[in-house]
Amino acid sequence: MIVSTVLAWLLVALAFVVAAPALFMLANGLWPSLAGKTRRAADRGVVLCALTGVLPTIGVIIGVIILSKLPGAGVLAVLFAGLAITWGLIGATGFAAMIGERLWPDLASWKQTRNGGLVVICCALLPVVGWIVLLPLIAIVGLGAHVLSFFSKAPVAQPAPALS
Repeated sequence: MIVSTVLAWLLVALAFVVAAPALFMLANGLWPSLAGKTRRAADRGVVLCALTGVLPTIGVIIGVIILSKLPGAGVLAVLFAGLAITWGLIGATGFAAMIGERLWPDLASWKQTRNGGLVVICCALLPVVGWIVLLPLIAIVGLGAHVLSFFSKAPVAQPAPALS
C-alpha cells in the first residue's frame, strides 16, 4: 500500500472522530428538546430503535435507487443519501448522551454527549466490522430514535447550564 493511501484513510478516520461528536454536540445545542426525546428513545432500547429505523432506511435506499436511475439526478441521489445519513447521525445524539451519562455521571451534559459520541464513533472505527456493520447501524438506530421521538408526547425538561 502506498503511503499516500494509508495517510488518506488515516485522515478519513480522524475526520470521523472529530466530526461525529461535534455533530452530536451541535444537535444537542441547537435542538435540545429533540436531543432529549432521542435520549428517551435510547432508554427504550437499541433494538427497538434499530427495528424502527429499518423502514425509513429501506425508503431511503429505494429513493436513492430511483433517483440514481433518472437522467441527471445522480447528484440529487447523493444529496438525498447524505441528508438521510446526517439525519440518522443526529438522531444518534440520544445514544451518545445516554452512553456518556452512564459512563460519566458526574460530568456536565455536553461533556457526557461529547465523551459518549467519542465512544460510539471509535467503536465504528473498528476495521471492517465497524465500517460495514456499526457505522450504518448507528445511522439506522438514529433514524429509529427520530421516528420514536415523533411519537413522544411528554415534554423534555431542559437541563440547567453547567458552569464546569
